[in-house]
Formats: sequence, structure tokens, C-alpha cells
Amino acid sequence: MRIVGFGLALLGVGAAVAQEPPHPHVIQVTGVGTVATAPDLAVIDYWAAGEGKTPDDATNALVARQKAILAGITGLLQGSARITNGSLSVIAVRGPDCRDANGYNPQPKLEQGPCAVAGYLATIQGTIRTSQVDKAGTAVGLVSRLGARDARLQSFQLADRQAAYSAAMERAIADAKRQAATIAHAAGEKLGPIVMVRDQNFQPAEDIGIIALRAPAPPPPPLAPVEITINPQPIETRAQVFVSFAIAP
Repeated sequence: MRIVGFGLALLGVGAAVAQEPPHPHVIQVTGVGTVATAPDLAVIDYWAAGEGKTPDDATNALVARQKAILAGITGLLQGSARITNGSLSVIAVRGPDCRDANGYNPQPKLEQGPCAVAGYLATIQGTIRTSQVDKAGTAVGLVSRLGARDARLQSFQLADRQAAYSAAMERAIADAKRQAATIAHAAGEKLGPIVMVRDQNFQPAEDIGIIALRAPAPPPPPLAPVEITINPQPIETRAQVFVSFAIAP
């Protein structure tokens, strides 16, 4: 789209209006740039649990399961992973007959009769980030084998999303220049320099670092993990800019 402004030069217009500077002659375009980059970071989420008659029994069982998962993933990925966890909970478990007439009651109950505590359940959620994208599927299977109740290959990401965005931005500016040059040529004008650029869709990237695990190297797992081939789609990074070019005199 080409927008050309002209200074107001009409007879009979008030002095205040006549003294306004003429609008600049500009061409305004929207440039778009896209780059496709193979992901270099895989994110795996898993949930682990421990059960027991007492809270200590449940948490000890959970800790043992967590250690097995940590050792197995460390052995598979050879330190090229970062494991974090959270959402830890330890809850009392009551029998199936502990309910009201509708089958559910969130109110506190006395620990006797059908609502006596039968045991405790400790749960935790963990996240694995690894640069070995090709082993992400194998890691999911191994985590499940080592006791996770649920393991999922959650997403693929870019460790340096800013570099991809910078490349997309360069293409967006180049696209805007091509469009503006075409419009100027068609209008019989000469394209001047850029007078304004506005980034229309930039979002700050989250820095994600890959650090080596400090746990000692564990012995290899008793069985080799089942290899699951992963071939992720490239991640598309898109930049869009609104650019105004001056029309050269």
C-alpha cells in the first residue's frame, strides 16, 4: 500500500493551518520473514509416585523411584540433560466406601470407620530438557519403565530462539524493501531511506540453558532402553514489521 501526503495549499485557509509543515511523502508496507529451524531441545514431562502405609513409607518409595529415573536418564543421555521437578504432594488415601450420598464429599472426615486412612500417596512432577533430540523418544520409554506413572514428550524447542528471530527479522526487512521498491517503480518514484520501522510481533525469548548433571555416573541399566525414533518438524520462526520508506526527491 502506498500512502502519499501533500502539503495543504488551498486558498482561504486560516494562517494556523497554512503554516503546518507538509506531510512527508512515504510508502508504507508490511514485511514478513520466516525461517524454519530444526529443534535442538526436547522437553519431557513425567509424574512419579510412591505408596506406603505411613507418610515416610510413601516418600521413601518416591525418593527411590526418583533416584532410579535420574540414574537411568543420566546413563542414557550422558549428562546432556537438565532435570527439574516440583508439584510435590503427600496425601492420605481412604477406602472406596468413604463417600457421601452423591459419591463425593470435599469436607474433612474423621479417620475412622469407612473413612479410616488406608495409606499415603506421594507424587511429584518432573521435567527433562535435553539437547539429544534423537533420543527423546527413547528417554520417554525409559522413564516409564523406571517407574513413572505418566511420561510424555511434551514439546520441541530452540535453545537459542533469538538467533532464529534475528534471521526472520532480516528476511522481513528485505521483504519490505522489495515491496517498497516495486511500488516506487510502478509509481514512477525513486525509493528513499527507511524513516520508520515497527516490530509487530516480537515476544522476548526465554533463555533455556543446558547444564551437565552433577550426579555421579551410575552403572548402566540392566536392560538397554527400547529405541524410539524421533523425527520432529522444523520450528518456524516468523517476524513481521511495518516499514515506512521516504520517497526521494
